[in-house]
Amino acid sequence: MNGLDPDRRRLLLEAMASWLDDLAQAEPPPAGLAPESEPSSEAAPDLFSFLSQLSALTREIQLHGRATNRLHAELSAALETLAENTPSPDATARRLTEARREARLDLAAEILEVRDRFVRGLDEAQRRLAAQRGIRAWLGQRPVLEALVEGNRLARERFDDLLRRLDIYEIPCLGTPFDPTLMRAVEAVQTSSAPPETVLEVFRPGYTSNGRVLRFAEVKVVAGTPPETGVDANG
Repeated sequence: MNGLDPDRRRLLLEAMASWLDDLAQAEPPPAGLAPESEPSSEAAPDLFSFLSQLSALTREIQLHGRATNRLHAELSAALETLAENTPSPDATARRLTEARREARLDLAAEILEVRDRFVRGLDEAQRRLAAQRGIRAWLGQRPVLEALVEGNRLARERFDDLLRRLDIYEIPCLGTPFDPTLMRAVEAVQTSSAPPETVLEVFRPGYTSNGRVLRFAEVKVVAGTPPETGVDANG
């Protein structure tokens, strides 16, 4: 360069300076590039700012992780509680079966009460019918009583048929030994016509269903029942 004249040297230096200035300017984006893809004009953060932001992000991630773990634990506990409180299909079926059985027994108790009233009415009608004598009886109340007896008898048979379909059966008592698991002795008498603890009369019939006592029979027994049955002799 020492061989260059001053003017040529000056021109060469000016061209080099212009070229360096052009390099310092930002290069325009290629045609068709999206604006958001252009490089940011903001200055790159220094190392301290970068580490601070990284620490803040790490802390935030840790907090989110703890919240997620807590939520997972609460959800797991809720699911376990729900599983414990939700009965299995077999348990639900057993409860439904038990509910149906209890409902049927409640209905049976009502049917038994109605049947008792029909039986009392039938007994009373038969007693009055047996007391009717003579021509006045045939011209007076006897036909009415006979119709009443027949009507109550048919009604009782319908009730008995319904009880059989419900698998409910009357407890056989009359003339049998007293059974405290099936009967309640409401009266005891002294007599030589039957052995001690024999049932002489049934005041109110008892019933069972599938081996379960629905209603205890109320009976009169011959005195001599053991003390644990709670029966006192009347003489």
